Amino acid sequence: MPATRMHPAAPATLFAAAVLTLVGCTAPTGETPTTLSAEASPTAAAAPRAKPVGPKWSDERCVDEQLTAEVVARREYSDAEIERFTIVLTNASDQACSYFGWPGVLLLDDDGNVQTSTDTSIGSKTPEPGTLAPGESTHTDAELTRISTYDCTPTIATTTRVRVTSDGAGPGIDAPSLFEVCADDESHLATGPQTPAP
Repeated sequence: MPATRMHPAAPATLFAAAVLTLVGCTAPTGETPTTLSAEASPTAAAAPRAKPVGPKWSDERCVDEQLTAEVVARREYSDAEIERFTIVLTNASDQACSYFGWPGVLLLDDDGNVQTSTDTSIGSKTPEPGTLAPGESTHTDAELTRISTYDCTPTIATTTRVRVTSDGAGPGIDAPSLFEVCADDESHLATGPQTPAP
């Protein structure tokens, strides 16, 4: 098949047409070409929205030395088998601290011997963490099974010791109390999580 031959003037004609096409697309002299800004572009990414700020918890966990404890009887909620009370923990320091979960609770006799300790928890829901500002308090509900339900030797627990330091490494927070318990550590003590005091 014979090769197609291009007229010698064809390249120049094509070049001139391309130049005229480009010139026709430019703006008249003295005018700035209109461009689509990033804000107006339908394909431009939307600006990220600010995330809502949630509650801020203190980075410092509460420790025993920061808190004081008080045992408050709840006779109106007690009955023949269960003695109910509330442990109020107050931040006595000048620094805020955070709390979460169930504190450890021990009942001691006059000689400092442990007569009973927390063996079950009240409440099945995961508690919310919180922050204690100086002077603020939390409360922990507690239930102690009365010794009348046991066949045991009774004794008196005169101190309630609460532990909030991680892993129970602190000295504990002592509060005076008066509970009749079994001397052989049979008494059943259940406690709830720390929650904001009402």
